[in-house]
Amino acid sequence: MDLSIILMSVGIVLIIVSFFFKNSAKKVEQDVEELSISIFQETNNLKRRLKIVEEELLLEPEFQVKTPSAINNSVSNQKVQQVMQAVQQAAQVSKNGQVAAKTKPIHQIIVSQVLELNKQGMSVADISIRSNLTEEQVRQVIANGGR
Repeated sequence: MDLSIILMSVGIVLIIVSFFFKNSAKKVEQDVEELSISIFQETNNLKRRLKIVEEELLLEPEFQVKTPSAINNSVSNQKVQQVMQAVQQAAQVSKNGQVAAKTKPIHQIIVSQVLELNKQGMSVADISIRSNLTEEQVRQVIANGGR
C-alpha cells in the first residue's frame, strides 16, 4: 500500500507542477507566434517593394526621354544595341537563309547617317551599331562617299 500512496502523491504533485509549466509553454508559444507573424509581415513588405521596383524597371524606358548625347555616352545602351543588332541579324538569317542587309540596297537616309557619323569621328564599329549595318557595309559606304 505504501507504494500506491507514494505513486499517487507523486502524480498529484506532478499535476500541480504541470499547471505552472503550462504558463511558460504558453509564453513560448506566444513568442513564436508573434515572431512568425512579424516575419510574415516583413516578407510581405519585401514582396511589395520588390514588385514596385520591378514595375519601375519595366516602365522606366517608356517614361524616360534621353538626349542623343546621353545615348552616345551610355555604355549600357551600346551593349543593348549590339545585342539587338545580333538578334535582328540572326532573325534575318533564319528567315532568309542569309543576311538581308547584304542583298538589299542601302537606303539613302542610312547612307547620309553613316557619312555624318563618320564626319563626327565615330568608329566604324559604333557606326555599324547605330545604322544596323555590318562593318564591311559601313566601310564601303564611307569609301564610296555615299554613291
